[in-house]
Amino acid sequence: MRDLYMSLRGLISRAVVRDVDDSGANQTVTLDTHYGRTRGKVPVHYPFGFGSHVPHDGAVTAVVAAGGDHADPIALPPSNPSASRMGNLAVGETVLYDAAGQKVYLKDGKIIRVDAAQQLEVRIAGKSILTVDKDGATLTGTLTVSKDIIAQGDMTASGTVTGQKDVVGNGISLRDHTHTSAAAGSPTSPPK
Repeated sequence: MRDLYMSLRGLISRAVVRDVDDSGANQTVTLDTHYGRTRGKVPVHYPFGFGSHVPHDGAVTAVVAAGGDHADPIALPPSNPSASRMGNLAVGETVLYDAAGQKVYLKDGKIIRVDAAQQLEVRIAGKSILTVDKDGATLTGTLTVSKDIIAQGDMTASGTVTGQKDVVGNGISLRDHTHTSAAAGSPTSPPK
């Protein structure tokens, strides 16, 4: 029974990551599994659709001996608790973060918060359609709004501004206002 226990116990070990190679089809790591024992080109198995390049200074991982063969190790995605880890999450919360402190935070089941260091960019079919930075937002394409737009500052258009119902400036309707003629007391007809 002890031999079985020791065999199972030896299938998984903790390792210190010494280097990360993210240039090939599969990310590989160089790691120290035991004192004085370094393994190179150990493949890292990430879940589909996720990739990361951990800062290797202080990174650790778990290594699995595939099929019980220590000559065929597989590394689980490395972690680096010393590099910008975001903690104190409430139950059910999730965060995706990087070493610079940027994050996509799914908070309280109510809020999705994106913290970008310099710029947030949304791309569709390889083309940037929305860019947000400290100076504002730029949208490339047509903006369709189904409700009111409330602007706190000035608005400028380089093209035509069209109002389907009316345009009101300083309380004066463009559609319903009247003009007075040069002769006193004789108003002109309303605009058409």
